Amino acid sequence: MRLIPLISVTGVLLLAGCVAEEDDEVTNEQGETISDVTTGLNGFWDGVLNAGSNSEATMRVLIYNGNLYGLDDNNGYYGTIVLNGSDETAAAALTGYALSAASDADSGQLIANGVETDVDFNVQLASIAATDDSLFGGFSVDGTASGNIELTREGTWGNNAPLSRLTSVGKWTATGYEMVISASNPGTTFTGVATDESGCQFTGFIATMDTDYNLYRVTLSERSDCPDFNEQSVSGYAGFNVDGELEFYLRKNSQLLFMTFSPPVTTTPTTPTDPTTPTDPTDPADPTDPATP
Repeated sequence: MRLIPLISVTGVLLLAGCVAEEDDEVTNEQGETISDVTTGLNGFWDGVLNAGSNSEATMRVLIYNGNLYGLDDNNGYYGTIVLNGSDETAAAALTGYALSAASDADSGQLIANGVETDVDFNVQLASIAATDDSLFGGFSVDGTASGNIELTREGTWGNNAPLSRLTSVGKWTATGYEMVISASNPGTTFTGVATDESGCQFTGFIATMDTDYNLYRVTLSERSDCPDFNEQSVSGYAGFNVDGELEFYLRKNSQLLFMTFSPPVTTTPTTPTDPTTPTDPTDPADPTDPATP
């Protein structure tokens, strides 16, 4: 796995969305100190990797405290990112992993643990789509310039994320999978199974981080009897997309697991008509009204 340490650059740009307290030192998963400017990139991003007119891949990204988890049509990505506040440029040093043949796009269960490539983003923070912040620029693969990338901030980062959003009555679902989430102490416990004969199953825990922001910390205790990614003690994150689906971003060494589940279906009970409500005797349409000829 390629994890190139990046020099954290301080700046004066103040961006909303930092989870950490102002006086706390923030570090990425590699133990490097991250500036407040870089934490301003925290959140979910959607975009496109364009390597030419015949090669375009949609991309989904989670950035949190200087680390980037990404997924496109062909690869998963993991690495570091830093924002330079003086010119609002960002550089990401990532490892790309080809998607496993066991990935299932229809179910939203995607595994990236194949051929590795070195991927670099050099992008500008700008306003392109309405008032949403965007990251736009070029990317290279194994040191060769390969095209351009545009990522637009989704806008869900500032949504509250209490545990109560996870513990709705019913099953979370994906095509061929079901998952239940139950309250525990602390956090919540989740169990998922495949609904076919494969026997694939997984269990773990979800805990809050800062309920003012749309992100949970996840520990996948074990995933077993699955076509691929049968691992224990996997760490990562989860959060809600704009459609209310719960997305998982998980990593174990040189393997990435992405999962998406729809929330339990809830029904709103209708209010029945009160049978004890008397008929208005003055209603001219009422045949019992003595005034009706």
